[in-house]
Amino acid sequence: MKPQRPPRAAGLAASHADALLRQRADEVDLLPEFGRLGERLARLLGPALAAFGGGKAPEVTVTGVERRSGAELADQLGRLGANALLGAGKHRLLVSIDGAALLSQLDRAFGGTGEIGNKLPAALPLSADLLAQRVEQAIAELLTELIELPHPFEPTERDGAYAALAPFRTGDTLAVLSLEVIERGGKPMKLVLATKSEALATLLPPTEARRRVPERTATSPLDEPFGEIALTLEAVLTEMRIPLSRVAALEPGQTLAIPVARAIPLRIGGRVVARGTVGELEDRVALQITQSAHSRKDFQ
Repeated sequence: MKPQRPPRAAGLAASHADALLRQRADEVDLLPEFGRLGERLARLLGPALAAFGGGKAPEVTVTGVERRSGAELADQLGRLGANALLGAGKHRLLVSIDGAALLSQLDRAFGGTGEIGNKLPAALPLSADLLAQRVEQAIAELLTELIELPHPFEPTERDGAYAALAPFRTGDTLAVLSLEVIERGGKPMKLVLATKSEALATLLPPTEARRRVPERTATSPLDEPFGEIALTLEAVLTEMRIPLSRVAALEPGQTLAIPVARAIPLRIGGRVVARGTVGELEDRVALQITQSAHSRKDFQ
């Protein structure tokens, strides 16, 4: 019979291994990587917002990336804003837009000065909320492209009050990214993106994969026989959400108002390779390419 290992020794070995694992996890700080993702998002967000901002791309800058507790973030966001929880599979990311800045931008859009005073309404008006939804959707689409997750980011929950949405516990440690959208002659619109710190390990793409330089080969992928392979392109003119009750009541002759974006994504296998505007060519609907993966370094 072989002698049994003393129980005390087994316990010490397990504790020692667990300590090593904790130390290794603590050595990896992904907060700077979260900031670099924010810089890439800022470069693409300005042109994306120009589509519904009068055609002029605003300046988008990263103003900070830090760790905060759930309680600190709740104090920072205040009582009035547009708060949306974006979901992509198991990933959750909060996007919060300052309510006062939304009202100011809306006032300028209708010919006002943008000065709204210190007295804010209890809730955002519908027009300001619709503007916030378009900003949230643009951020969701860009993050999906930049991170390349198997599932796209989509708004799952929304509320004008952060306390009502309550996406994080007060004791959670969060990674918080702050951005500002600045239009000429207007006040900055503040955006906040936040997620749990431990979620960064699965949310962010590996640094090594992004920095890897592709090997040069003697042949080009455009050479025969690969260059003649037919690919299916998908132009998504619009995506809309309507209640189930309205779908059940659809009948011939009814009319649905369909909003068509100015920048139509062109996809291959679910990946956006270009964007364009809808037009007409020889009595046929056509798409004029305005942006492509070959023309932009950060188009991914």
